[in-house]
Amino acid sequence: MFESIIAGAVVPAIVDFFKGAGGAIGRKFFGMSVDDQIKLQMADVERLKALAELDNPYGTPRQWVVDMRGAFRYVSAGAIIAIGSGALYYGVHANSAEIMEIGYTLVGLPFSFIFGERLVLGLKGKK
Repeated sequence: MFESIIAGAVVPAIVDFFKGAGGAIGRKFFGMSVDDQIKLQMADVERLKALAELDNPYGTPRQWVVDMRGAFRYVSAGAIIAIGSGALYYGVHANSAEIMEIGYTLVGLPFSFIFGERLVLGLKGKK
C-alpha cells in the first residue's frame, strides 16, 4: 500500500526525466540540423493550434461550466478520498486486511497525484 502512494508521487518525475533525456540523447547521437528542429517545432505549433480549435467552445460558456472544469480534478480527488476513507473505516470494523488495503490505496493515490504533480512543477522551476 505504501508503494502505491510513493509510486503516484514519483512516477510523474521519472517520466518527465526520461522524456527530456530521451530527446537530448537522440539529438546527441543521431544529430539534428537546425532546419529539422525548426520544422519539428512548427509541427508542434500547428498541432497545438488544431487542438485549441477543437477545444474552442465558440462563445462564452457559463461561469458554472468554467468553474466545474477548473475544479474537476480536486472534486474527483475528494470523492475518491471519501470513498477510500469509507472503505478503510469498514475494513477496520470488519477486520479485513484486503478492504483496508483498498481503502489505503484509494486515499493515497489522489494525494500523491496532486502533490506529486506539484513536486515536479517545483523541481522544474519557473520558466
